[in-house]
Amino acid sequence: MTDQFLFADEPASSTHSEAKEPFHILVVDDDEEIHVITRMALSDFKLDKRPLQFHSAYSGEEAKRMLQERDDFALMLLDVVMESDHAGLEIARWTREVLKNHLVRIVLRTGQPGQAPEEEVIAKYDIDDYKEKTELTYRKLVTLMYSSLRAFRDLQSIERYKSGLERIIKASAEIFCAKSVNQLSQGILEQLVALLTRSDAAAYCKLNLEGYTASGQDDEPFSIIAATGKYQAQVGHILQQKNDQKIIQSLRQRKEHVAYEIHNETYYGLYRTSAKHFYLLYIQGISELSDNDKNLLTLFMNNTAIAFEHAELISQQR
Repeated sequence: MTDQFLFADEPASSTHSEAKEPFHILVVDDDEEIHVITRMALSDFKLDKRPLQFHSAYSGEEAKRMLQERDDFALMLLDVVMESDHAGLEIARWTREVLKNHLVRIVLRTGQPGQAPEEEVIAKYDIDDYKEKTELTYRKLVTLMYSSLRAFRDLQSIERYKSGLERIIKASAEIFCAKSVNQLSQGILEQLVALLTRSDAAAYCKLNLEGYTASGQDDEPFSIIAATGKYQAQVGHILQQKNDQKIIQSLRQRKEHVAYEIHNETYYGLYRTSAKHFYLLYIQGISELSDNDKNLLTLFMNNTAIAFEHAELISQQR
C-alpha cells in the first residue's frame, strides 16, 4: 500500500520537470573525443532550471544540414580545422550571412591557433568567442556556457518583444474589428511574456464555464484567443488542462473581478466581466511577480476583455 502511494507521486514531479525546454547545443568537431568530453563535462549544467540537449556534427556539411533543419540552437561550439583548414570559419560566415541566423551564439574552438589568429578572426567574423581547446578547462567551459546562453536567452526575449510590437502596430489600424482585437491581444501577450518571464509558454483564453462543475467530469473548455510558444499552434482551439481545474475553480469562487494564483511556477489569472464572461491568462515559467508585474497583467486582462466584449457587440449589430 505504501509503495503504491510512493509510485503514484512520481509522475506529477516528472511531468513538471519535463515542462522545461532544454537549450539545444550543436557541437561541430571531427574528433569524437571532443563530443564525449563536452557532454560529460556539462551533463549536469542548467540555466533557469533548463538542461542542455547536445547535437553532434562531424563535418561542415553535416553542421549546415542540421542548422537548416532546426533554427532553435542556442549555442554552436565550432571547431576551426575539420575537412579543411578553415571549415569552421566558413560555417560561421554561412550561418550569419546565408542562413541569416543571428540568434545562435557561435564559439570557435581550435587546437591549432596559428591557423586562424584570434584577433583577425574576431574582427572578420560575427562570432561570440574564440577559444583554444587547451585553455578550455571545466570552469572556463561552464563560465562560457553561462555567458553564451544568457546572451541567447536575452536576444530571444528581444525578438519576441519586437514580434509583439509588430502585431500591435498592425492591429491598431482596425481596433474595433474582432480579428484585430485577436491580433492586438497576441502582440501584447508576446511582449508581456518576453518582459516578465524567461519562458515563452503562455495562453490567453476565453472560458465559457456555464454548466461547468468542479467534479472534474467534464472537460474544461478553454478557447484559446492568443498564445506563445508551444500553445501558439492551438490558437482558436480548445485547450484541456485537467490538472488545473481545482485552481481555476478556486479563482472563480473569489469576489474580485481579477483573481490570480501562482502554482508550480505557473501563473493563473482569471478575469470576470460584468456580463459574467471569464478570461484566463495562463503563463508558465513564473515563480514570483513584483507589484508592477501584477499590475501589468491585470491591465492586460482588463483591457483586452473589454476590447473583446466591444468587438462582439459591434459584430452583433452589423
